[in-house]
Amino acid sequence: MEFPGKGGRKPLLDLSSSIISLDRNNPRLIPYLPKAEDASQSDLVRVLYEHFDSENVGLSLVQNGYFDEEPIVVIPDKKPKDFDPNAYDNVDDLAEKYKELIEAGEITFTVVEGNRRLSAIKLISNKALRDELKLDKIFPKTNDEYILYDITNIPSIIYPKREDVYTYLGIRHIAGNLKWEAFAQASYTADMIDFYVKQDKSVSEAIKEVQQIIAHRSDKLVKQYVAFKLYEQANEDLDFDTKPIINKFSLLTVAYNSGAIRDYVGLPKYKDVNFGQDLVPDDKLEEFRNILTWIYGDKSRNKNRVLSDSRKITSELSYVVKHEEAVEYLMQYEDLDGAYERTSGEKEFLLKKIRNATRAIKSSLQYAYKYRNEEQLLDEVELLKEAIEVLEKNIH
Repeated sequence: MEFPGKGGRKPLLDLSSSIISLDRNNPRLIPYLPKAEDASQSDLVRVLYEHFDSENVGLSLVQNGYFDEEPIVVIPDKKPKDFDPNAYDNVDDLAEKYKELIEAGEITFTVVEGNRRLSAIKLISNKALRDELKLDKIFPKTNDEYILYDITNIPSIIYPKREDVYTYLGIRHIAGNLKWEAFAQASYTADMIDFYVKQDKSVSEAIKEVQQIIAHRSDKLVKQYVAFKLYEQANEDLDFDTKPIINKFSLLTVAYNSGAIRDYVGLPKYKDVNFGQDLVPDDKLEEFRNILTWIYGDKSRNKNRVLSDSRKITSELSYVVKHEEAVEYLMQYEDLDGAYERTSGEKEFLLKKIRNATRAIKSSLQYAYKYRNEEQLLDEVELLKEAIEVLEKNIH
């Protein structure tokens, strides 16, 4: 019987931090790297320091050493061509082989779980790296040889290859309690789906494989995959500043869930998506740019986002895109409420304003008795009565 986690124990060895590299394919780091494939180890250390508080981890390490109860997870990145970890039935024999290869300098590793800890260890133990990143006066450090030895020999669980870690990371960071941000989750599930597609599976078959790995509903995986493909197309076809998209990634799904917005951009329903081609057709790329700009803004064109509240994607923007006059107004004035008033949603807009006013008046009743005969309040009430009379005449 096949099940996640099958395969027995993995080798657990103390590895020198000098033979372990940070992971440039980590989905949480990719948003901060212009080109992840070209990122140096120093680039990754800087990102982890600036965005993931590796300094706090470093402080704990110099004070307490490394807790052996928290091993990192690594995979080989350089190894002899004739070495196949899966050929070993006995984990102890495999561990001994790893030790031989390490001793001979024939193998190195990449960390896939524990990047923050490894980056902190590299900074603590390497003054040249601290100097390079101008962190020597800031980052925690120690001259205690025992602490340095302890933290640079890291308990490491060794998996044969990256895809073998999919289940562990998926359960831990997507379905579990230590969830990644929305973009990191989508990036990781897209990576898994693409891996299975390369194994000659269809996208639907690949999604089923991933569903078994991370115990996610298939419809949620489809939505994540669609959103990630839209992100990629914005990056590649529009040269759009995707950082705001990454920070509020779930809004892509909110937009896609709107049938009106899908129609405006020429996108199909989820069940009809063809992942073998770009989701947005070439003749709808400018409409796609408009939607992204209205939701996220576009600094490269000095365009601000028009949404004051993400709920307006559904309540207002989805109405605006159905009306050419409203779209033109929105493009010219960047005023979503004004554009909405020029749609068939105008009645809903009016009703909403009246309801808001009614709620505000009812709420004020709990305080009104305290201020009988207050002249200022009486004047405001008179103005309110006049406004209601005019409103009533306009409606009748």
